[in-house]
Amino acid sequence: MINLDTGTAVAFIAEDSSVRYLLRQYINDQEMVMNQTAFDEFTNIVKTIGGLSEQTRARRFLQRVTMIPDNPSPRALNLQPTRKLGISDIIILGTGDQLGIVTTTADAKAVRAASAQGVDFLVYIHPPFPLTGN
Repeated sequence: MINLDTGTAVAFIAEDSSVRYLLRQYINDQEMVMNQTAFDEFTNIVKTIGGLSEQTRARRFLQRVTMIPDNPSPRALNLQPTRKLGISDIIILGTGDQLGIVTTTADAKAVRAASAQGVDFLVYIHPPFPLTGN
């Protein structure tokens, strides 16, 4: 299983995403999961910024992703939110941590901020790719 964060989901469905192939290679045939917080953020971004083709791609993409409840690990819950490490980051990264699986993310700042507080998450960091509105 691979835990997808919001930025990963966006990179998967963004028009002309140069990151999509990289993510497909990394994930290969592993089951993709997304917790409720990441799902809510993703669907809100797609609804407000995504163009028609990106919205269509998002619907198809979500059919291949298993939704799981938020369930951050105790060590994630001990983290203090900062400017670079938000509550959502803690919940998303912490849910992957609780499951003992890799979380894919483009948010290297959040990962470094958690590490600075002594919590190293199992992550795959990829370049960000925004929605184009197409």
